[in-house]
Amino acid sequence: MPRPVFTNPETLLAPPGPYSQVAQVGDLVFVAGQVGADRDDVLAGPGVAEQCDQALRNIRTALESVGLGLANVVKVTIFVPYADDLDELVAHMDRVFPDFFPEGFPASTLVLVQRLFDPALKIEIEAVAHA
Repeated sequence: MPRPVFTNPETLLAPPGPYSQVAQVGDLVFVAGQVGADRDDVLAGPGVAEQCDQALRNIRTALESVGLGLANVVKVTIFVPYADDLDELVAHMDRVFPDFFPEGFPASTLVLVQRLFDPALKIEIEAVAHA
């Protein structure tokens, strides 16, 4: 049984707690929840659409650190704290997912949550990829 490898790529914001941004075991790669801020902790914008795009770019960056890309993503889980953002988010995802995932859409779960760790955050996305 392969041992898991845990990493925190320098190209991503350092985790604000005791966890790894990327965990790989065998041919599975787990990317911790990514938000709409870049590695310098600068929020992409106030809206859910901008933050969604940044979270997806962060996932791409995390995967690139282990030699993979968004084409390897098989599952995403999307956490949204504000129900009023759902219509905008779904319409935005309909527009941008074909660009982020041109080879096919990953399985997806969208969860409405009570809150994220910072009230300015409108979305968090985690991913599972196959190497």
